[in-house]
Amino acid sequence: MTVTELPLPTRRAKPVVERPELLPLDAGEQYRFAFAMEACVGCHSCEAACAEQNGLPPEIAWRRVGEIEGGTFPDTKRFHLSMACNHCLEPACLEGCPTNAYTKLDNGVVAHEADECIGCQYCTWNCPYSVPAFQPDRRIVTKCDMCLPRLEDGRAPACVDACPTFAITVEKVDVEAWRADHREGDAPNLPSADLTLSTTRISLPDDVPLETYGGSEWALRPEDPHWPLVWLTLLTQMAVGTSATASGAGERTLAAVVAAVALGASLLHLGRPVHAWKALRNLRRSWLSREVALFGAFAAVAALAVVVPVAAPAATVIGGAGVFASGRLYVVPGRPAWNTPLTIVRFFATALVLGPLLTDRPWLTIAGVAASALATLANLLRLRRSSRIEHWGAVRLTLHRFRVQSAVVVLGWGVGVALALAVHPLAAVAPLALAEVLGRWLFYVTVVPLDMPGSFARAARKH
Repeated sequence: MTVTELPLPTRRAKPVVERPELLPLDAGEQYRFAFAMEACVGCHSCEAACAEQNGLPPEIAWRRVGEIEGGTFPDTKRFHLSMACNHCLEPACLEGCPTNAYTKLDNGVVAHEADECIGCQYCTWNCPYSVPAFQPDRRIVTKCDMCLPRLEDGRAPACVDACPTFAITVEKVDVEAWRADHREGDAPNLPSADLTLSTTRISLPDDVPLETYGGSEWALRPEDPHWPLVWLTLLTQMAVGTSATASGAGERTLAAVVAAVALGASLLHLGRPVHAWKALRNLRRSWLSREVALFGAFAAVAALAVVVPVAAPAATVIGGAGVFASGRLYVVPGRPAWNTPLTIVRFFATALVLGPLLTDRPWLTIAGVAASALATLANLLRLRRSSRIEHWGAVRLTLHRFRVQSAVVVLGWGVGVALALAVHPLAAVAPLALAEVLGRWLFYVTVVPLDMPGSFARAARKH
């Protein structure tokens, strides 16, 4: 038996693919990223190149690669999605920033000025793609700027150059045409491009399943509790509730002192507290700027009311406006569990729970407890009706992961009301204060932010 030698298959030369040339912009155009999902192999070269180019620490990623999966076995599909800043036409980070640290440049890049940032992290809540990242070593927020120095030199960003399959490119786009039709900015498991008019153009494969889920949905985790904000919101609301129901100089003094302590606590949340004054720069657009201005004015007028009682009604009005601004700044699409008027109701209810306790108004306290409980229940029912992880995830964290803490809140409300009625309002301070502190802590840790899909291979990390 002889062995027949078969000819080796001839290798065909692969076609040479060139990266699109970075063309100069015409009037009404801007640069944007484009991503071809079918070409991405999930190698994470773009992430590594971005981190190296910008000197990022290991825990910070300006460009991330996530995964989506769907279909019915055995016909299942998995695709990768690489995303950095979308350089939106209506960037939520820019609109909400209290210091005006963001600028929309003529070439379309949403640039962040590090020297103007105070590290308040409000932009990280506003962005529905969770793009801005708080960088602990610098104590400020940082983000992708499309490698602006390279772009200005006519070179592509580092992530584009590093992609071995040409899945990421930079191209120019007609702004008004994209504003009119931005459907190519949408992809499975991404927030809607409508929210900020994201400009990244995403090319989807033809065989993407109708129903998909993101790689990080299994890794549901609590958010940062933001303890300085827990104390800021509770103390300001207590001060306003006390001021509104005060009947003597002692109670007005207490309101002024609590307000001053609250303002001091707020500085602990900032990465650069020495620059806190910059938070007043964006009164025209930012609810955070308005909150700072109103509570600053409230503290001053509340102190004046101690010696000039006729100023007390003005303090109450200004403080009430501050509570509204404080609640309103959390009503953002990027945090669906907060994005409801019920958040504002809940903040005013806390003022009713805590303030009248200190001024011997038990029936107002009971009304505040009832309003708090109803607002919390209504929000959970609202979120439970949705199939998106940002909604049901908040419910799951509240009623499963933190079921003990949630039960303590309800128990604290019940015991507090009973003591206020049967004993004395001051006897209810401890259980009701515990319930409100724990409830506010749950407010922060159970929110599930809008974001791009994460990875199946690793838990979703903070970025």
